[in-house]
Parts: sequence; structure tokens; C-alpha cells
Amino acid sequence: ELHNKNPKPFKWTKSADQVLASVKRFCHKAQQTLCGEL
Repeated sequence: ELHNKNPKPFKWTKSADQVLASVKRFCHKAQQTLCGEL
């Protein structure tokens, strides 16, 4: 409720390429983890 009374705009701190690279790394690690358990 307090946050909604004083909202602040969201500011991107990374470029789209940096965000996509981060998602790709996460997916690769998750896939390795899942495949390693089989």
C-alpha cells in the first residue's frame, strides 16, 4: 500500500542483448541440472 502511494517508474539497467544473454545462461544451467538428474 505504501509503495502504491509513491510509485516510481521502472528503469532498465541492461540492454536487451544483456537480458537475453542472461536468460540464455539461466536456461542452459537449468537444462544441465535437469538432464543431470535423469
